[in-house]
Amino acid sequence: MAQHDDRIETGEHRGIISRMVSALRRRDPEAGREAGPSVEAAPVPASAAPSAERPGASAAADAPFVSVEQVLMGVELADRDEALAFISARAVGLGLADDAAELDAAFHRREAEGTTGMMDGFAIPHAKSRAIRRASVLVVRADAGIAGWDTMDELPVTVAIALLIPDSEDGAAHLRLLSRVAESLMDDSFRAAVMSAASPEDIARILNDRLR
Repeated sequence: MAQHDDRIETGEHRGIISRMVSALRRRDPEAGREAGPSVEAAPVPASAAPSAERPGASAAADAPFVSVEQVLMGVELADRDEALAFISARAVGLGLADDAAELDAAFHRREAEGTTGMMDGFAIPHAKSRAIRRASVLVVRADAGIAGWDTMDELPVTVAIALLIPDSEDGAAHLRLLSRVAESLMDDSFRAAVMSAASPEDIARILNDRLR
């Protein structure tokens, strides 16, 4: 059996994100003009295309993919590194991962390959690690903004939608989840709804409507 090539998966990650960034720049060409070198958009691979199967299908079929406990609002985080450490600790506290230090390192490894900061205050940090127990999403909304996150429009991140994928799952599961979140962020109404949501329950409902 052929071994999985992480370089291919990383390239597909970048293709999905660059596709989203290109769409956002077409919507607002002034934003991010000086944000850095442009990236050629790549098509989303067939294996990553949204399907009827919900990510994390191993969980109970009737359970929401994003629970209210997985949405954190009103938090104050000084910078990107503090945000990633906070997300990692919260994932362990919720039983989604069993090693906060390893999960935090996995987030940083991904950031080293290219920023996950997007535009309009959003970021989609993601990690694939043996420390993760099941595919899941954590959402952090910090209305005061998170500094130090390299974004396309150079604005602070206010919403981080973190994707957690177990190392045991194949690359397609990671790409499906990333693709769904990326395509959701192309939708003005989705971004506005998350930004204006009044409660964790509202954000969980918005995410579940998109990811199920």
